[in-house]
Amino acid sequence: MKGFKIALAGDLGSGKSTVGKLLSEMLGAETYSTGTIQRKIATEMGMTTLQLNQYMETHPEIDNKIDDGLRALEHEEKNLIIDSRMAWHFVPSSFSVYMLADARISAERILNAGRESEPFKTVEEAVRSIAERRKSEMLRYSSLYGVNIKDLENYDYVIDTSYVSPQTVAEHIADRFRKFAAGEAFARYDICPARLLPCEESGERALVYEEEGVFYIAGGGGQIAGQIAEGRPLVSCGRAAACDTAKCTPAKIAEWERRTGVRVAVPARLQNNG
Repeated sequence: MKGFKIALAGDLGSGKSTVGKLLSEMLGAETYSTGTIQRKIATEMGMTTLQLNQYMETHPEIDNKIDDGLRALEHEEKNLIIDSRMAWHFVPSSFSVYMLADARISAERILNAGRESEPFKTVEEAVRSIAERRKSEMLRYSSLYGVNIKDLENYDYVIDTSYVSPQTVAEHIADRFRKFAAGEAFARYDICPARLLPCEESGERALVYEEEGVFYIAGGGGQIAGQIAEGRPLVSCGRAAACDTAKCTPAKIAEWERRTGVRVAVPARLQNNG
């Protein structure tokens, strides 16, 4: 009998390894991690993960070796949780998930992990390195495969892990996977309330618009406020194709906070706008 496969991609420090282990236990599956493989290679070569990523930009033989391993998984008749940036591409039968996380929270998680291949001294240093590594990965994957790993439309399900526990994330992914396998409909995006900036709230359908990692409410403000009032740790919504982000003003954010009781985590680069 053919097994199932769940592919976990996501932001650095979004908790893929931890959530992958939890899903493995919950669903009775094996884990496969290209991140672990890359960190092992980096350590063996005396490099940080950022240095290895930059090295791989001109040495595709490492990517080729990793990719061959991923391609082979498509034909494995076993239950697999695959932690990999490119599993959605090389294992098309998988239920593909993208895990989001706020940049600073990601940096704190990586710093606390204390990995030998990620030797950061401060959160700020980790934030910079994460951004550089992500830029390097996007350039490499775009050059090698013509894909944008940050395009959220590549994935069956997108979940924000910033302010929720790994257990909660794993439970949501498992629930959406079961719905996916049964052919049932489900909201494609689950975002932490504190990550949602009010912008265009009209309409009944809960919608968000993403721009450079920032999520704006682009429809269904009342529906979103209702989910928050119910105490949901994540807001279920769809994705809008466009949004006038200039409408997200400090006054609107303050009014939204009063209305919902949620303290919005405004990104630093937006705090002086408007």
